[in-house]
Amino acid sequence: MNKEKEFMQELEQADFHNKYEAACRLIVDRLERINTEISGEKGRKYIKDIEYRVKTPESCLNKMKKKGYALKIDIAKDKLNDIAGVRAVCYFLDDVYQLADLMIGNHDFEFVKLKDYVKKPKSSGYQSVHVIVKVPIEDEFVKVEIQLRTRAMDFWADIEHHFIYKTKEVGMEVFEQEFLKCSKSIQKIDKQMLKIRKKLEAAGVQAYSM
Repeated sequence: MNKEKEFMQELEQADFHNKYEAACRLIVDRLERINTEISGEKGRKYIKDIEYRVKTPESCLNKMKKKGYALKIDIAKDKLNDIAGVRAVCYFLDDVYQLADLMIGNHDFEFVKLKDYVKKPKSSGYQSVHVIVKVPIEDEFVKVEIQLRTRAMDFWADIEHHFIYKTKEVGMEVFEQEFLKCSKSIQKIDKQMLKIRKKLEAAGVQAYSM
């Protein structure tokens, strides 16, 4: 049996998938409770959407090969931070950072790493704050990557993912530059919307109803 086939068989085992699924659900449950509590405090909706996914075995294999890692299940668990991914979409930029702080400071999880692609976007223009934590599931700690972003960032990422990231067509460079311009515009919009909300709140106006 070749290494790729053996590696894939291990990834396809129900026990492997179920642990990452359980870790995602635990994070989602915590985010939903935070959303309910802080939305009540702020008098407006705090998190708009929460969703999760577990990487497919094929996606894990491709990433391991791309990174040049040995095809072993323990190495995949150690090196791949995003086998389990949870995404929370907020309305405002300061909410994203507050939520990141709450997840980092949560004593039920083990904080691993923070990646701030808002302050320093990727070369593609991608913006998001990634909080990587380890979640206790049965007899081990399972890594989960929590992606936190505004609605504007999420719109950009969703469109870019379909038209650029998943496309292998030649001559996409011109479109990549257009997406980069849009990303910079979105950054300005997020900052401006935050300023407007703060002005409204200072004037006693509720920025967004529940």
